[in-house]
Amino acid sequence: MAAIRCLHAAGYSVGATANTRLAPGRWSRDCSDTTEVPEASDDVDEFVSCIDGVARSGSYDLVVPGTDETLYALSLKRDRVEQRVTLGLPAHPVVERALDKSCLAEEAQRAGLPTPEGRVCAGLEDGLEAAREFGFPVLMKGVHAVQQADGGLVRHPTRLVADEAALRRAQGRFGACIIQRRQAGRLMSFSGVVTEQSMLGSVVARYHRTWPPDAGQASFLETIAPPGDLAARVGALVDGIGWRGLFQLQMIESEDGSIRAIDFNPRLFGSMTMARAAGAPLTALWCAWLLGSDPTPVTARAGVHYRMEDMDARHILRQLRGGDYLGAARAALPRRHTTHAYFEARDPLPVLVRGAELAQEHWRKRQGAK
Repeated sequence: MAAIRCLHAAGYSVGATANTRLAPGRWSRDCSDTTEVPEASDDVDEFVSCIDGVARSGSYDLVVPGTDETLYALSLKRDRVEQRVTLGLPAHPVVERALDKSCLAEEAQRAGLPTPEGRVCAGLEDGLEAAREFGFPVLMKGVHAVQQADGGLVRHPTRLVADEAALRRAQGRFGACIIQRRQAGRLMSFSGVVTEQSMLGSVVARYHRTWPPDAGQASFLETIAPPGDLAARVGALVDGIGWRGLFQLQMIESEDGSIRAIDFNPRLFGSMTMARAAGAPLTALWCAWLLGSDPTPVTARAGVHYRMEDMDARHILRQLRGGDYLGAARAALPRRHTTHAYFEARDPLPVLVRGAELAQEHWRKRQGAK
């Protein structure tokens, strides 16, 4: 959604693909064409064939993947698409490194942004031993964010594991994994777009709220000035991985001011709408560079907020249920210079479609529970 609006504002004609009609971006007035495609996770070949079919129309110059699965699928089968459109991806081994949590730990250590203490565990007993040593709850991550399996892809999102029973349940889905000590602190992110020559744009943000609160996605953020030499350290980390293109590095800041890397996302992400509002339209910068322009590097200004409407509403509702009425009231107050994941007055349909999407998800969960 953020990428569609950013590119349209920069003068591009934008098409979107999704596996459902209830994809908010497909209903944006800034989206000129939509195509329904299968999930890359179900069948890589079929997904890439559909993207190739869109590319064959000759209407597009670039394809920008929006998820880890589509990134991996397009990188793996790039020879079938790159004859007609630009992907702008580094070599496939670099894409694999960018999705490898153990690679992140190595390069973050070298760059002065060490990840929280963790251990690669081959099986259940290794995982239990590490979790007992660190103390529950612990974070459980796939060694690889995305893996091939039976012609499709399997994605391993990070899980907060509360006890041994939860770890045993999760282990069967993960196989080899990383058990990581839970780190106290404030969440931050450094987002940008990097080429061989320079960092074209950068955005540093501090998380005020997440959903779920203990280990979830950003629901309310605020851009801040880059602290100290953070930009240099992030640049060294990205160079160590070898990544080129759009990215977001998630971090955690301890009370003593030390910063640790916790996740690397080499793709689009929801809070890019905040980046554009803060003067760093990352998607447009990347596409302009790929098409031969030489955009001036920019750094996002501080003080711009971002709200993920449905997730922040859940966070506020939890505060109310927990009796934190003052905290809920403060969170619910409108803030100046706030951008939203879906709502824009000039483009109202996406937020309505998101509501329909959530209603459908709720209905399916209730049906599954019967």
